[in-house]
Amino acid sequence: AMKKINKIILLMMAVLAVACNSEPTLQSYYVDHQENDNFVVLDVPSSLFLGDNSNLSEEDRKALKSIRKANVLAFPVNDRNTEAYQNEKATIESILKDKKYKVLMKLGSSGRNVKVMYLGEENAIDEVIVYANDDTKGFAVARLLGDDMDFSALMKLMKSASKGDVNVNLDVLGDFGKEIEEKSGNKSSEF
Repeated sequence: AMKKINKIILLMMAVLAVACNSEPTLQSYYVDHQENDNFVVLDVPSSLFLGDNSNLSEEDRKALKSIRKANVLAFPVNDRNTEAYQNEKATIESILKDKKYKVLMKLGSSGRNVKVMYLGEENAIDEVIVYANDDTKGFAVARLLGDDMDFSALMKLMKSASKGDVNVNLDVLGDFGKEIEEKSGNKSSEF
């Protein structure tokens, strides 16, 4: 009889383990939405979106170099998908409320929000997540993946970026913008 009880306990533990892991993570959210027509998915090597930053300090350049690539998932909003947009936005925001995503900084102005978060520890960041939303344009989540990304260097970098010192090559996003425009059906090129 003891064996049977052990089996039941093991089974319950297995079920619990699965249940706990069914919480959507950012990773699973990406995977689930790659084929979704409302979304645009982009994998960008950092060399593409980080332009010439030779004017930056050695430290800032090192921080930039530690970023390998960005994984971007964007939901361009249009008048046909506003309801889906609100639902997806709520889902992604609840995923990002998880304590394991630690907030680095928040930037926001009227109707626009940008949140920079990270996974891991300050001295060993596994990935940096940038979440941006603007109810007139949609939202985007970028996962910056890299090697031994350094917290303090990245913090400084974010500050430089928000001042406009870091040269981010937005031409890459030009094509991305076109794809987004086609999906959102409005031909404004301010992206």
